[in-house]
Amino acid sequence: MPRIHLTALFALLAATFLAVGLSTPRHASAADDAGIKTLIDQFTSAFNGHDSHAVAMCFTDDADFINVQQADSRGRKGIEEHFVPLFSGRLKNAHRTYTLKNIRSITPDVATVTMDYVLDDTTGANGETVPPRKGLYDWTVVRQNGKWLISVAHESELAAAPAMVPAR
Repeated sequence: MPRIHLTALFALLAATFLAVGLSTPRHASAADDAGIKTLIDQFTSAFNGHDSHAVAMCFTDDADFINVQQADSRGRKGIEEHFVPLFSGRLKNAHRTYTLKNIRSITPDVATVTMDYVLDDTTGANGETVPPRKGLYDWTVVRQNGKWLISVAHESELAAAPAMVPAR
């Protein structure tokens, strides 16, 4: 085989192995899982403690947070400023629980996290307590200086399931 064909064959094989490696889901190590779960617990504790500064400290300096109304807060300062009026208003008694669905490692220092959440004890426009709301968090987390932080957080509220009509 001429040399050029071997080079092309090698390049094709290398590209194939690289593509397969990048498309195969990677599972975080036990230590990474533990670090990411610690981050989730810190965020949840800060949220349930209505501490906008502690919530913001769970994010990178240049993070993006998109809430259920699709409002985009940028950076720790913007995220903190987003939560200040909420924690003194309609989220002042709020309590959030989560169910971790998945942690997927993208690189050793980047992972995605998906989890369901239930938000209780929020206050409506006229002061009444709103029924529990269910939602989904989709995060991209990064390791910086040995600590996992949220780089991108997207919060979605799930619509209530339609009432089932009994079969006749």
